[in-house]
Amino acid sequence: MDIRNIKTFVRVAELKSFTKAAEEMNYVQSTVTMQIQQLERELGYPVFDRIGKKVSLTAPGTEFLKYAYQILHVIDEAEALGKEAAELRGVLRIGVSETLMFGVLLVLLPTLKQSYKNLDIRIKTGHTPELIEELKHNRLDLVYLSTHPNTDPDLCCHYIKQEPLVFLCGNGHPLAQKTNIPFEDVMNCEFLLTEREGFCHKRLRELAAKHHVNLHSSMELDSVYVITKLVEQNMGLAFLPEFAVTQQLADGRLCKLDVKGEFPTYYSQILCHKDRWLSPFIRGTIDAIQAFRPGNN
Repeated sequence: MDIRNIKTFVRVAELKSFTKAAEEMNYVQSTVTMQIQQLERELGYPVFDRIGKKVSLTAPGTEFLKYAYQILHVIDEAEALGKEAAELRGVLRIGVSETLMFGVLLVLLPTLKQSYKNLDIRIKTGHTPELIEELKHNRLDLVYLSTHPNTDPDLCCHYIKQEPLVFLCGNGHPLAQKTNIPFEDVMNCEFLLTEREGFCHKRLRELAAKHHVNLHSSMELDSVYVITKLVEQNMGLAFLPEFAVTQQLADGRLCKLDVKGEFPTYYSQILCHKDRWLSPFIRGTIDAIQAFRPGNN
């Protein structure tokens, strides 16, 4: 059984398209078709249903996909034996939330790339549900995100760190120099909020409902970086993970408000599919994050 055919089968299954697989693998589409046909002859059953332009796995194809991943993982593991990190070649597909991208991964990528000079790193930012879905369909090798502790039996957590959420303002804001601020006083101010699907926005809405107060929003944005820049200009308050604004707090560009009460924390986590072989690239990424920001596990 030709390994190239198995690799092509996996990419078609993941992308649900012969055309996209051909483009990504630098093949003409007829080559992809020929490889899949050859694989099906060897297996003795069809692996894809082709209805018009729509491609989907058959029942036997779905079962074979599990074995295909195992075969490719074993080959990757065998090829890594005896090689130095700089000699290893491969692709690492990372899904990451925007806050962790700018707060952590951006700092570590140069070191990671220096350690694995032949590594092709592909990064996708997005919201937690979207990234987890991509991970479960093997379109990502690992995800680094912020959410509740994982309970999905299909996923395995390799790193977890508890993260505090904090109220922030610019150093010229009226609340900047106050201490022991009542929660209601904070909620009387306007907020610059992340998207409604984001974890911080949801937690803040829950806090407002718990205290029977309204949440005043002057703006919703999908960029934490932009939010922090506007907060620095005293355009409103923000509610964000503390790690995302470490430098701004140290430089005095932002102030962490001293608000009465206990407020929620959440967890940054590295998740992989339970059947995923942890390649040297994946292990190296986990180790780099663990060294940079030691977790709770």
